[in-house]
Amino acid sequence: MARTAIPVLAIGTALSLGAAQPAAAATVQTANATAQVLETIQYAVLLDMNFGRVAVNGSAGVVELDPASGLRNCDPTLVCVSGFAMSELRLSGSDANVQVNFDPTFQLTGPGDPIIAQPLFPGGPGAIVAISGGEAVVNFGARLYINAGQAPGVYSGDFTVYLEYN
Repeated sequence: MARTAIPVLAIGTALSLGAAQPAAAATVQTANATAQVLETIQYAVLLDMNFGRVAVNGSAGVVELDPASGLRNCDPTLVCVSGFAMSELRLSGSDANVQVNFDPTFQLTGPGDPIIAQPLFPGGPGAIVAISGGEAVVNFGARLYINAGQAPGVYSGDFTVYLEYN
């Protein structure tokens, strides 16, 4: 009997090693994905920039329209008279943050040599503005570098603003 018991035990061991193990239960996970498509940023010029009238007494000088304070500052070598205005822009689009950039200078041209201007914006280039309720209104100013002996006349020019959602 001992001989019979050994082969039965060996066969039993071989069967348990070769038997398939029960499969692990598969699990399925789901996750959400979202995206928000933003409206195109648009802007409208509500008010053009106007440095006012400037009397040049033969010397160079700077006229500054400060958008942070809303004031015009005029070098003592110049005489600034009449009204002035910051450029006022209305940004519209989705409620989000917008980064504002601009070229470092622009020119005003007229009857004499071009006059160089440097845009001024609160926070400087790369500043962030929040559009809320579909719009935001921002003011731009500039420093106007008037040349010595600048020819009298009307000078005008354009400046470029770059807007990008941030």
